[in-house]
Amino acid sequence: MVFQHPTLSLLVAVFGNIPAVHLARLQEIFYERKYRAGEAIFLQGDIAKSIYLVAEGRVKIDRVTPDGNHCILCMRGPGDVFCPVPLLDCGCQLGTAWAMTDVTLLWADRDEFGEVAAACPNLLAEVQKDCLLEVRRLLGRMESFAFHSVKDRVAITLLDESQRQAQFGGSLNELRITQQELAGLVGASRESVSRTLSKMEDEGIVETLRGRILIRDRQKLQMLVGRKPA
Repeated sequence: MVFQHPTLSLLVAVFGNIPAVHLARLQEIFYERKYRAGEAIFLQGDIAKSIYLVAEGRVKIDRVTPDGNHCILCMRGPGDVFCPVPLLDCGCQLGTAWAMTDVTLLWADRDEFGEVAAACPNLLAEVQKDCLLEVRRLLGRMESFAFHSVKDRVAITLLDESQRQAQFGGSLNELRITQQELAGLVGASRESVSRTLSKMEDEGIVETLRGRILIRDRQKLQMLVGRKPA
């Protein structure tokens, strides 16, 4: 398989305006690789040897607990670094990365990226910032699990994930997600999420389709969780 180097414009879009010498070095060490929807990118427990960025498409990180339960740690889209923790602590992958759509990734050897980051602190700061943002998201989800009903958690997740998808060029009110994936994000069983969506559908708030959820009344969805309509 022949891997191509990314364009400079793509690297600038991900890392910002870093010095040209470091940008040129990043172009040398990063490569593009494509994955089909449903294909595994890496597995939970693998030794983390690379840093990964999403150029096109969407990726999810799925973690299996010791008792066999699944949870989705995060979903990522264009411009996102994903699973940066192993890059920083040299540990194993925390979950399995799956291509949710056809995906184009940028990847670079962890040690080579570390050498560039050592010479360009702003570069490492960008990765650390992404890691800390993910900690904030996970804390927010933990709080939601503890203090909100399944219906509230579903509503919050639909609003937040649809906004994220819109940032990636998708429709604000069409969420490309399965009910199983939604259950993994809200920390509930697929059955309870399915019942919740069915009730929301009866109320005219959403419509469920194969692999998609359409938000039919965003204002009602926002009111469910006490958010002011935009």
